[in-house]
This record gives sequence, structure tokens and C-alpha cells, in this order.
Amino acid sequence: MAVDAVSNQNTIEEIIENTTKTSSKRNTGELGKDEFLNLLITQLQYQDPLNPVDDKEFISQMAQFSALEQMQNLNTSFSATKAFNMIGKYITGSTGDSTSGTSLVEGIVRSVKMQSGKTYLEVNGVDIPVENVLSVSDEYVQFNSSNISQYTGIIGYEVKGSVYDAKTGDIIAVSGIVREIQKGTYENYAVMDGVEVTITDINTEFDSEKPNYKKDYLAENIGNRVSVTITDAYGYGLQVPVTGVLREFNVAPDGKITGVLDGVYVPVDSIHNIKKPSANSSVADNTAENSQVEESQNEEPDSV
Repeated sequence: MAVDAVSNQNTIEEIIENTTKTSSKRNTGELGKDEFLNLLITQLQYQDPLNPVDDKEFISQMAQFSALEQMQNLNTSFSATKAFNMIGKYITGSTGDSTSGTSLVEGIVRSVKMQSGKTYLEVNGVDIPVENVLSVSDEYVQFNSSNISQYTGIIGYEVKGSVYDAKTGDIIAVSGIVREIQKGTYENYAVMDGVEVTITDINTEFDSEKPNYKKDYLAENIGNRVSVTITDAYGYGLQVPVTGVLREFNVAPDGKITGVLDGVYVPVDSIHNIKKPSANSSVADNTAENSQVEESQNEEPDSV
């Protein structure tokens, strides 16, 4: 009895259609190398022995399988390269898929890992598939969003705090009376008056080798905002640049310069002691000083 080869042999299109209908676990929108190989084996298994697959067609299908595998390997390599380039960057991405539910995660990429042929980015302890990344930026700047009204209770009080140099890490303790609270880009500041400091240098656009330059400069700028470098009172050699309105200064016989600054910006987070001001530590009511302070009170200092 003759065999109808055309009616008994399934075509690739029919196999794809049957596989699509019966597939429940894999993503039916993708045809990977495993699915392609399964189709090829299924075709060979159900071919008509009297009319087998043509050699040229079989070789062509094997070539397609090899090309598909190479493309998949290239895609995996590209995903890994893309992921490693995101380490240290701030990203926003989603977790999971539409069936298991998604949630947005944002943060700095700390590490990359490969699992089951997929590439994941580790952000805040959460694994994000590299293909689920929605945005990437070089760095993340957290602007100050705190409410400064919580610090208004220390206005008018004598406090102790610290100023620091972000470049060197030096920290110097200071004290004074809080006149106001200022909100900065990254942190909040207590604007303090009556801050006694030891001045080691004058920060101007040019340096002078004149022996009396510091004394002459300070004398000419009483009541003006100056930028100076101060040192600690314990002889540790710490130095921090600060700005403030120079109220007064004194030069000791050994050349040591001390002064009193108003309008010094001190981070509120550094304040560790608060008390009512004593009678002899009240802020002098000087019209010239107040006018200079008012002009500069909205300027955020560069030194803190």
C-alpha cells in the first residue's frame, strides 16, 4: 500500500504551531536554541522513512541552529558587558515580570551576577535583570529635604559645634550664639555669632610676603566678611577655612592672632552642647556689622 508522504510528514510551521499551543511554562514570545533543537528533533522523529528530510535541508537547519546559538551567546555577552558598565552608577529598574508582579527599585549598582544564563544587577540587596533597567545616571545627588523648623528652638542659645574641611577631614570645635538657621544644599547650618577663633592665614586671591600683611588686612576689614583659616586650640595642627564677619582681633607678642567672627556657618548635626547665653557673651549691637551680615546671610559658605 502506498504511503502519502505529503500528508504524513509535519512541516516546521506545523511543529511550531503545535509547540506554541502546548507550551505553558516557557515564554512563547521567544524561540531560543533549545526550542529550535526540539523542533529539529521532533521533525526527524516524525519524518516519513520513505521520504526523509533532504540532506541539504537538514544541513541548512543545522546551520540555522548554529547561527541561533552564536547570536544567543553574543546577546549574553552583550548583556554582561552592559551590566558591568553600570557598576557604581545610579539606576532605576523593575523587578520580576508582568505575571509575578513588579516593583520599582532605585539606587547605586553594587555588583553584577550571572544566573541561569541571565544577568542581574544588585541594587540595595535586590537583583534587577539588566533588561529591566529603566534609567541610568552617572551619580545620584541627594538634596537636603529636611524641615529646618525643628532647629529653631536653639536660636538665641549658646552652643558648641564643629566646623570641618571636606578636603582634608580636619575638624575644629567652635562655640557661639545661634542667630538663625540656614538650609543648605546638603545639610542645615546654625549661623553663629561671637565665635572665638585662632587665625593662621588669610584666604585671599593673592598671597603677600609682607610681615604685617595679616595684621593690616584684618585691621582694614573690621566689620566685613572675611575668609580665614583657623586652627585648633589644642596644638594638634588642624586647620579649617571659614568665613564670617570680623568683629575684632588681637595680635599677641608671639605673633599669634585671635579674633571674633560673626555669621559663621556651623552644621547643626555637629552641635553637642546647648545652654542659655551668659550676660557677658551677648551679641554686640553694631549697625555696620549687622548690615554686612544681612547681605551675606543667604550665601552658603564654601568652606563647610
